[in-house]
Amino acid sequence: MAKEKKYINSGFVKNGQNNKNTNYSGNLSGIEIIRFIAKKLPAKPGIYQMENNDGEILYIGKAKNLAKRVVNYSNISNLTRRLQRMVFQTKNVNFTLTNTETEALLLECSLIKRYRPKYNIILRDDKSFPYILINKEHKFARIQKYRGPKKIKGNYYGPFVSPSIADSTLLSLQKTFLLRSCSDGTFSNRSRPCLLYDIKRCSAPCVKKITENEYNENIIDAKKFLSGNSKNVKKKLIRLMNIASSTQAYEESARIRDRIKSLDQIQKYQFVYIKDLRNTDIFSIKIIDGKSCIFGMFYRNGSNYGNKAFYPYHSENSEAEEVLESFLFQFYSNMEPPHRIIINLKRNYFKNFEDIMSKKSGKKILVINPKIGEKHKHIQLAEKNALESLKRRNINLESHYRSLNSLRSILKLKEFPKRIEAFDNSHIFGKFSLGVMIVVNQEGFENRSYRKFNIKYDKLNIKHSKSNDYYMLEEVLTRRLKRVNSQEDSICPEIIIIDGGKGHLSIAKKIINKFKLNIGLIAIAKGKDRNSGRDIIFYNDKTKVLDKREDVSNFIQIIRDESHRFAIYSHRKKRGKEMVKSVFDDMTGIGPKRKNILLNHFGTVKNMSNAKVEEFYNIKGINKNLADYIYGFFNSH
Repeated sequence: MAKEKKYINSGFVKNGQNNKNTNYSGNLSGIEIIRFIAKKLPAKPGIYQMENNDGEILYIGKAKNLAKRVVNYSNISNLTRRLQRMVFQTKNVNFTLTNTETEALLLECSLIKRYRPKYNIILRDDKSFPYILINKEHKFARIQKYRGPKKIKGNYYGPFVSPSIADSTLLSLQKTFLLRSCSDGTFSNRSRPCLLYDIKRCSAPCVKKITENEYNENIIDAKKFLSGNSKNVKKKLIRLMNIASSTQAYEESARIRDRIKSLDQIQKYQFVYIKDLRNTDIFSIKIIDGKSCIFGMFYRNGSNYGNKAFYPYHSENSEAEEVLESFLFQFYSNMEPPHRIIINLKRNYFKNFEDIMSKKSGKKILVINPKIGEKHKHIQLAEKNALESLKRRNINLESHYRSLNSLRSILKLKEFPKRIEAFDNSHIFGKFSLGVMIVVNQEGFENRSYRKFNIKYDKLNIKHSKSNDYYMLEEVLTRRLKRVNSQEDSICPEIIIIDGGKGHLSIAKKIINKFKLNIGLIAIAKGKDRNSGRDIIFYNDKTKVLDKREDVSNFIQIIRDESHRFAIYSHRKKRGKEMVKSVFDDMTGIGPKRKNILLNHFGTVKNMSNAKVEEFYNIKGINKNLADYIYGFFNSH
């Protein structure tokens, strides 16, 4: 566990507040401040935060020995240009102690994701990757796609960097080994086989179409296959197919033939052989004009579990070694690394990464940079993919910049726009109403900044209809922009795009003027006869029909369409939650945990209502009084 955060100021600026020695600290350089503070830091593991004069976090780092690590920043000649600039702006250093260096790593990655400091290298796509899990918590093991901590008893295979590969692998495994994928509650309440049995993707153990021993044999074969022993599994299936054919059991023989085809399908797209490296991750980095791409190729048990291009966020003068090292630390912060990681840079820079990851995972982790052989060919392939991915991304960014600049010219903005917010709303005759906001920055859509607003109708006259688009827009914009004035949210967009016509534009303009903000405003509406190919935009008291041949026209339409997509998606999700009213809402003493216990045991509310009181007594987690209450709830008149 991380210990309490400590602050070392001794006359320096802390969190933007000056103390009695402010003038003195203002005359000191960042190097002098770091040297002074480093003397008072403990020689223990932890994380440190460099802050500027306003208390803004510039950089977050980890250390085995805080005192030694921080004082290194005072030796400016040994730092990269990125870190030199950071040191010159530093006015204070905060630190947090941890018990171990591994804890410091995890805390560092967590804080970097939270605060996104200017001089840190940040992994943009930090979502967890799925595993294929053979869940052993039931005597008939379940196969499923799984994300999250490994708390469920079973065998985990992955991670799959590409979710689509995980889905296709899971589908082929179901076809090949006929394993169940249903929940335990559904399994225990089946009285006849489900559709998956009919389409030959399950052996229906729920209704005893297969014995427990036969099913366990299929589980063993699936484990062998996922562990890379596919040849023996295929030989066994071929032998069974030939036996069925020789005994004239042609339908059974055809079913086994189809299972073999499914097995071949997985191998066709995933199997690859790298001598001595069955479990390997390969990373190659390329940097062009201050932008980088890290291309990853992931192999487990001799199979390709997906390839992916990553685009870390960092300053333009960052070095390839520091970008890749920081990326690897963040990538493996919540994931188990393989024994070997192949990279396209010299391995000397990654000794610290090897040591920390070896301690974290409890096994020896090697980072290698092969110069010849099969491994070298794979790293060259990753390099080519990184280069092509980066070129393609840079071309897209150039087009994006041109569109932003055109939008700036149309609205006659003084500065290049850094942030665009687009708003839309969705409802069904005033029910399940919500508004959404999407964000476009200088590199594209910023998904992590998307927001949903449940319409409260707190300012609407109850005599008026709730199907009031103008009111919804007014409420959403008011709630969004008042945060800027109240300094709850200091981020203010340069441009706002509204899905609507002149009336919507007028409402938005009124709200912007109310908060005295300088924001460019555009409303986009369908053209004559609602022809989406001839959309009309309203701005600065002007009207313009969009021309498909202009990049800026397509740019505005793409933003509008994305806001519309997000509004529909969010509305459907909200509607689905609110329309499903559970019977448990009317029962006192039944929370989410007991609700899951009851549903897992009975499967459906109907089965529960038909159950005898003795069945409730036998459920673990349901005491006698509660069992009597539930039984009475369903059987009272």
